[in-house]
Amino acid sequence: SHRALEAQDNELRLKLYHSGSPLPLSDILPMLENMGLRVISEEPYGVSLPGGSERVWITDFELTNQAGPIGDIAAVKNKFHATFGRVFSGDVENDGFNRLVLGAGLEWREVLVLRAYCKFLRQARIPFSQAYMEETLAANANLARLLVHLFLARFDPAGTDGGNSAETLVGEIE
Repeated sequence: SHRALEAQDNELRLKLYHSGSPLPLSDILPMLENMGLRVISEEPYGVSLPGGSERVWITDFELTNQAGPIGDIAAVKNKFHATFGRVFSGDVENDGFNRLVLGAGLEWREVLVLRAYCKFLRQARIPFSQAYMEETLAANANLARLLVHLFLARFDPAGTDGGNSAETLVGEIE
């Protein structure tokens, strides 16, 4: 993913490479939309490799972030790629929590923590739907980030949360 020089703050481009046949848009579209993106255009290009009978397809997507500007695209690029790859392979759920990668700058593992909290709360019969919790956290990216930092402050055995104490984080969350 990258941003063209003339692009707006909420625009970006994504190129996907796939061997064999082009990727069906209907397979990719839900993943991108659940990451908070809107597909503006899609251009597939077939490339024949020398000496090979198999074609490689490059699909170039023009996207906009529905939540607004993406600050430092370089800071979230690897997180976005890792999450998209995990969703594409089926290792990570394809749901609205993935908006937190671009919206809150979280990694897929950090999003997994919030997804697990949601599943726990649903099992405990909280009256809010998963979609409602996804929307709420996406609309409050800083809160989502603080919740992940609190989890790390309390449970990371390496204590690598930058020295944030759980008490300080609880105060910020409240």
